[in-house]
Amino acid sequence: MNAATYREALPASWFYDPDQYRRELGAIWNIDWLCIGREEDWLETGDFRRLRIGHEGILVTRAGDGALHAFHNTCRHRGAVLCEAESGRFSGGRIVCPYHAWTYTLSGELERAPRSTPADGLRLEDFPLYRVALDTWRGFVFVNLAAEPGQNLSEALGDEAGNVAAWPLEDLRRVHRATHKLACNWKIFWENYLECYHCPGVHPDLCRLVPIYRSGFMEYADAGQEPYDPQRPRAMLRPGAVTWSSDGSTDLPWFEGLGAADAERGMTFVTLPPTMFLVAHVDYVRSVRVLPLGPEQTELTVDWYVHRDVLGHPALDIERLTAFGSQVVSEDARVCELNQQGIRCSRHARGVLLEVEDYVHEFEQWVRQRLGQ
Repeated sequence: MNAATYREALPASWFYDPDQYRRELGAIWNIDWLCIGREEDWLETGDFRRLRIGHEGILVTRAGDGALHAFHNTCRHRGAVLCEAESGRFSGGRIVCPYHAWTYTLSGELERAPRSTPADGLRLEDFPLYRVALDTWRGFVFVNLAAEPGQNLSEALGDEAGNVAAWPLEDLRRVHRATHKLACNWKIFWENYLECYHCPGVHPDLCRLVPIYRSGFMEYADAGQEPYDPQRPRAMLRPGAVTWSSDGSTDLPWFEGLGAADAERGMTFVTLPPTMFLVAHVDYVRSVRVLPLGPEQTELTVDWYVHRDVLGHPALDIERLTAFGSQVVSEDARVCELNQQGIRCSRHARGVLLEVEDYVHEFEQWVRQRLGQ
């Protein structure tokens, strides 16, 4: 009998234990660059959005000079929450604490501390809001909670950013957003994304669109099948299909400037754990952003984008554009939640990973490395 070649998966408790969740927040989520949206989400001076990353509340504003700024949603006086609304526009171009009315500019400087006197010795310039690092990549906005990020955004994106170099990401405009709260650990969602072992049983329509998925592998090379032309990626979609839609067709204009390989492949991914992934097609781009809400709860924000010139196009049917991707997300959500429910079995110490789950193994090794294990 051949020796076993399967690999042991992460301990099952890592997918529900609160202490493990806190360790991962500190070692991954609190020091990585995290995507929080698009620049268009803050159109005008004073626009703000509030979000939570793990246990941290963040406030993002657009200041009068057009720049975006991010801060902890905490007043420098005695730590009160500055903003309770999810989004909106600060009237008067100022951030005013609802507790003692300390007042800040949109770029975070303390402008007024009511009833402070010279006897207090308070220097306003010494108490700006707690700044959070913010940077952009081709229209997408990222933040980093580390006091001093260990790498810049470009370094964090690495080679993945080059996958979509041909797409005009700066010119995208969102046409639909769907938010899902999944009853599963954030790692369970990522592990599901990183394998297609589940695809034949869970995504039959997707397998009809992307034939290699029927094998359980995600790429022809992984399945040991050589591409037709070694100089270009093999087409991933079934013959006649050009995009992810219910029938594989589109009436929308294609993005200009796509090379033959980009167009023929039919789907191009940018994978950036733990924060997001993009799927670029000839006619639209979809992004999925991931945020942990607790040891056993994850929020997904799914956005669909088209080129700004396509807004108002007679063929822009939002329901048709989003139907197929929405179906796939719903199917994934169901099995991720089943995985979470079953993994709490008292006798299930850990799972096993097969060859077809190599990307899951690499992800788990990445998690271990980040935790110093």
